[in-house]
Amino acid sequence: MSENDSADDIMKERSDDDTFNILIATDCHLGYEESTKRAQEQDSIKTFEEILKHAKDNNVDFILLGGDLFHDTKPSQGTLLKAVELLRKYCLGSREPTFELLSDPEENFQYKTANFEDPNLNVSIPVFSIHGNHDDPSSGTIGSLDLLSTTGLVNYFGKWTDLTQVTMSPVILKKGSTHICLYGISYINDQRLSRLFRSYMVKVLFPSHLDIEQCFNMMVLHQNRVKRPNCPYIPEDRLPSCLNFILWGHEHECRINPEIIAETGYHICQPGSSVATSLCEAESVPKRIGILSVNGNDFKVEQIYLQTVRPFVFDNIVLRDVDIGEDYSKVMADRVMDYVDDYIEETMITKASKQLTGHPDQPTQPLIRLRVFYSSNEEIFNTVRLAQKYCDEVANPMDMIIFRKAPEKNIKRKCTDPFEDDDETNDLLAYDDNDKDWRKSVQGGILKYFESKENQDKLTVLSVTGLNKALSRFVEKNDSDAFKDIIHHQMSKTVEYLQTKPVDTPEKIKKEIKVFQKERRDREEEEALDADLMFESTQRKFETVDIEKNNAIVLSDDDAEHNHDDEATGKGNKTRKASTRGAVRGRGGGRGRGKNAERMKNPLDITITSPTSSSPKTARNVSSRKARGNIQQFCQPSTSLRHGNISEDTD
Repeated sequence: MSENDSADDIMKERSDDDTFNILIATDCHLGYEESTKRAQEQDSIKTFEEILKHAKDNNVDFILLGGDLFHDTKPSQGTLLKAVELLRKYCLGSREPTFELLSDPEENFQYKTANFEDPNLNVSIPVFSIHGNHDDPSSGTIGSLDLLSTTGLVNYFGKWTDLTQVTMSPVILKKGSTHICLYGISYINDQRLSRLFRSYMVKVLFPSHLDIEQCFNMMVLHQNRVKRPNCPYIPEDRLPSCLNFILWGHEHECRINPEIIAETGYHICQPGSSVATSLCEAESVPKRIGILSVNGNDFKVEQIYLQTVRPFVFDNIVLRDVDIGEDYSKVMADRVMDYVDDYIEETMITKASKQLTGHPDQPTQPLIRLRVFYSSNEEIFNTVRLAQKYCDEVANPMDMIIFRKAPEKNIKRKCTDPFEDDDETNDLLAYDDNDKDWRKSVQGGILKYFESKENQDKLTVLSVTGLNKALSRFVEKNDSDAFKDIIHHQMSKTVEYLQTKPVDTPEKIKKEIKVFQKERRDREEEEALDADLMFESTQRKFETVDIEKNNAIVLSDDDAEHNHDDEATGKGNKTRKASTRGAVRGRGGGRGRGKNAERMKNPLDITITSPTSSSPKTARNVSSRKARGNIQQFCQPSTSLRHGNISEDTD
C-alpha cells in the first residue's frame, strides 16, 4: 500500500466535523507581464480564478496562500480591481464559518481582526496570506495585501515590522476536536533572516492550555529553499522541530507531494507557482495546487492539476552530441538552424499540444524555451529568423531560443535536478535562466570589476555592496528610487565621517575619503546590513520588543525524538520527550470582541467583556471564547528551555 493510500484510509475513518479542508497555493503573481503586453497579461488572473473556483467547488474551510499574490509591490489599478472582484465573487457569501478562531486577532493580523468574525461582512471562504518578495511593502508605506486586508477580503498575517527579532505567536484555529496552530513568516531579506537565525532571534510561542503533541502545528514562509551560488537560503532541516507541516512559498518548482525531513520529522509541501514567470526548467513542471486535510495530527494532501495554465515546454540541445546533417552546401549556422527548426516543430510543439486541457480559459499559444549549447561560434545563427516563423504559434518567439557555450569536457550524465548543486552540471548548463541567476552574472560582474586592482579606486563615495543592493531592489521590487536613495545615504555617511576628521584642504579630504572607503570595503557584511536598514527605514518601523517583559520563552527545536514509523502513512504524530519540549509563554493579550472590550492590564488575566453589539455573529464569537476561558494564556516560563532557532548552513 502506498503512502497516499494509507493516508487516505486514515482520513476516511475520521469525522468531517473534526477535519479541516484547506486549499493551499503560492506565488499567483497577479499582474505578471501586464506591462509588456506580450499576450500573457491575463494568464495569472485566469489561473487565480480557477484556484478560487476549486476552493468553492470543494467546499474548503479556508484558503492558505504562501506569498507573492501580486507580481509587483504596487500593482496596477486594473490588477488590484480584478483581484478584488474575484475574491468578492468566490469568497463572500452566506455560508457560516466552519471553524473557530481561538487566538487574539489583534496579535495575529495586520488589520487587527479576522474577516470571518466581522459582523459587517459575510465571508464564506476566509483567505489567509503572508506576503512574498514581490508584494513586500518595504519599498512603500502601504502594500497590496494591506489594502486587501483593510477591505476585509484577506486575513494578512506574518508581517514583521521589527527587523531585530521575529517572535511568532500562532493563529489558533479549532474545528471539532482538531486544533491548528498556524505560524507565518512573510518574506524577509534572506541574508538578514539568516543572521537572525544564527543569533537565536527567531522564536516560536505556544499556548499553555493546549498539548503541543495534540495540535497540528503549521508554518508558512516565503524564502529561498534551494542552495544556489551567491544566494542566501534557509536550510530545510533547520526549522523548529515542533512543527508538523510547512507550506513553502517562493520556490516556483512544483514539489507539492509532502517531503518528510528526517532530521526534524516535519513535512515540507512546496506547491510552486501557478504561473510561469521565468523560462527555466523548474517552471516547466506541471502546475498544481492542493487540498490539505487535517484531522488531529493526521493529514493528507490531494493534488489538483491546474487546467488554465499556458503550456510550457523546456528542452536542451548539445550540438556536439547530435547529428545536424552533412549538407556542406550550407554554412554551419544554417545547418544548425534547420536542425533546431525541425526539433521545435516536430518535438517541442508536439509536447506543448499534449498539455492542452480543453479548458475554455486556457491559452493555446505555448511558451517554448530551447537552450542550444554550442562549441564553435560558427554554430550560432540569428534567432530572429525563427522568431518570425513562429510568431503566430508560440507566445514568446523572441526569446524562444538561447545559446550557451558548452564546456570543453564532455559530460554524458543526465541532469535530473535542475537546481542541484553539482559542479559538472553547473558547468554544462552555464546559466539556469532562472530569474534569480541574474545575480551571479550582473552583480557578480560588478563585484569582479571593482575588485580588480586597476579599478579598486574608481569608487570613492559609493560602495559596490550598496550599488548591488540597490540593483537588487530595482530589479526584484521595481523600486525606482533605489539608486537615488543609496547615493544620498552614502554621501551623507561620508560627510558625517569627514566632520569627525581634522580636514581643511582638498587633499586631506580626498585622503580621508579613501581611508573611509577602504574601511567600508573591509567590512562588507556591515555595509550590506547598513544598506538593508536604510532601504527598510523608509517604511518599516524599528521597534525593540522586550521579550522578558512579555514573559516569552522559546521552544526548543533540536531535542525531540521522532517516531519515523509514521512516515509511510503521512501522519504527523511524533514521539517526543516531554521534558525537552518545554513550556512557553507569550503576550496572551486576550480581549473581548464587543465594541467596548478593553485590553487587559495583565496579559495573563483573561477576562471576557460581554458584547454590546446585537450582531449574532459577534455574540457567538465572544460566547465561544468565554467558554474557553484562558485560551490565550501561554505556558509558564521554564528555566530548562533553550532557544528554538534556525541556523544558516555555513558549508
